[in-house]
Amino acid sequence: MPLYHTKVYGIVQGVGFRPFVARLAARFRITGSVCNKGPYVEIFAQGTEANTAGFFTALEAEPPERSAILKVDTEPMAETKTYPQFDIIESAKERGDIFVSPDIATCDQCRAELFDPKDRRYLHPFINCTACGPRLTILDSMPYDRERTSMGEFPMCEDCHEEYVSPETRRYDAQPVCCNTCGPEVYLIGEEDVRGAAAITRTRQTIADGGIVAIKGIGGFHLCCDASNDCCHCPSAPAQAPARQTVCNHGP
Repeated sequence: MPLYHTKVYGIVQGVGFRPFVARLAARFRITGSVCNKGPYVEIFAQGTEANTAGFFTALEAEPPERSAILKVDTEPMAETKTYPQFDIIESAKERGDIFVSPDIATCDQCRAELFDPKDRRYLHPFINCTACGPRLTILDSMPYDRERTSMGEFPMCEDCHEEYVSPETRRYDAQPVCCNTCGPEVYLIGEEDVRGAAAITRTRQTIADGGIVAIKGIGGFHLCCDASNDCCHCPSAPAQAPARQTVCNHGP
């Protein structure tokens, strides 16, 4: 069957592009592979003329929401190699301009999980999927793969790994995937026994009491206070004013 070699340029890093390609391949019964090369995503696609035509049309017409395809180069190959299945293969770095997605705000589906008491990611502050979550600010080097991000320090638990390798899930090949069991956790600096939900509750109380908190996020620190509260921590503030608290996340 015909075999095609394709390079897709643009914002194709950190937007779920490889799992998107793999799902398209399953939909159009295409065999081959997809690989992240840094400046572009490389695809080898093998199938009937009708199936490959549908595959390439959908590739440009239905890309992930946060991606941006700038150019697609496709050439037929003379090789007679036969691919038995379609695989996401190990990334390989090449020279060229690289476009990486910025961090993406929590999507509606993750937000629904976040506030569902029956979901295993209930109130998980680092919830993410292929459509949302940290990207550029956790990146150490290219290509964009988990081992080259700050999430490389956190091995996936069995449940997260199952999502990561399963094409039918929203977290298929999502590099920052984690949960309350295996990911980073929130804690108070100076009170490291106060972690998780307890740290968030203490932080909210500190702000409500007129305190100021420094929250370390994936992209820097945020100073937070209740702007409607006259209490502050300037030199003339009352001696009984609440102490400062610093909230940190153990991770990206």
